[in-house]
Amino acid sequence: MTIASETRTPTNFSLILEQVREAGLLTKRPSFYIIRLAVISLIASALWVGAGFTGYALQQSQWWIVAGFVLAGLLGIMSAQYGFIAHEASHRQVFKNNKANDWLGLVLANLFAGLSYGFWLKKHNKHHQRPNQIGEDPDIAIRVLSFTTESKESKKGPERWLSDRQGYLFPFLLLFTGFDLLVDSFAGLGRKDRSVGIKILEFSLMMIRQIAPYFVMAWMFGWLWAIALWFAMMMTFGFFMGAAFAPNHKGMPLIEKDSKLDFFSRQVLTSRNIRGSWLKDNLMGGLNYQVEHHLFPSMARPYLRRAHQMVSEFCRKNDVTMVEMNLFASYLVIMKHLNKVGLSNNVNPFNCPMVAELRPRN
Repeated sequence: MTIASETRTPTNFSLILEQVREAGLLTKRPSFYIIRLAVISLIASALWVGAGFTGYALQQSQWWIVAGFVLAGLLGIMSAQYGFIAHEASHRQVFKNNKANDWLGLVLANLFAGLSYGFWLKKHNKHHQRPNQIGEDPDIAIRVLSFTTESKESKKGPERWLSDRQGYLFPFLLLFTGFDLLVDSFAGLGRKDRSVGIKILEFSLMMIRQIAPYFVMAWMFGWLWAIALWFAMMMTFGFFMGAAFAPNHKGMPLIEKDSKLDFFSRQVLTSRNIRGSWLKDNLMGGLNYQVEHHLFPSMARPYLRRAHQMVSEFCRKNDVTMVEMNLFASYLVIMKHLNKVGLSNNVNPFNCPMVAELRPRN
């Protein structure tokens, strides 16, 4: 007697995954990251050396402190570049060995970006599991931003005041992203979900990263100016990180807490791609290919552009909506959505047709 085997209908994700795998886009490219880290480190070292000579030469000039703020801004951008690679290491994009990825991510995040790798890993993995799902995604549970009227109404005091004006204030608030991440990093180190040794190591590396630049700046420009320059560095770092991550999901459809969506629909319909270029691919750490990153989070950055071509064609053929726009247009969409929530008490965040089609019906 023979038993007929059960055949399963291929899902959208299994079909596109097969294409991507056959194209060899899931292999690792550690050489890309090693070369990139070497270049970033050379640039950062050159900035410090150049600033030292410039600061000494201009010490009696009106341009002396201007050189300091330029240094602080550029170092903030370099820190963000280290942070992007730490993010990729957390997704196992760099090496085949998971421990190697974790150690690289820990060193880059804590020592070069000044944030807790453990905190980021836990928070970001949860985001990838349930992007834009109310009550599940930590990236839409932000202190001073509200993505639903319920969230806004629950806020009090300064947080409520900021939420009411969040659309207009959004570019300004991005400047404080670095401080927000730093506070969360320290809070994360206080939780009892990691070994004491790792937490001590993370804390030590973070403190070196936050304190060492201040002392160097104090030696070059004086302790009072060093405080201002440290804040400028953190604000540039925060703005750069926030400006790269914000377009990915902010202003995209929200998913009701109890909704059940397949993996492909969840990742594609809640993510926004930014039209790429060589400059954007490099400055945004590959995050402009957000749909592809969410579908294949362990894919190395050099393959995202090719994967984007495949996913775009797949979505077109299968009538799946995939959002892609230029960078500045995405910011306008975000600010419009935030203002809609902040300025109105009658906003329904589920008015998007895509989500309406996917909502459970009784």
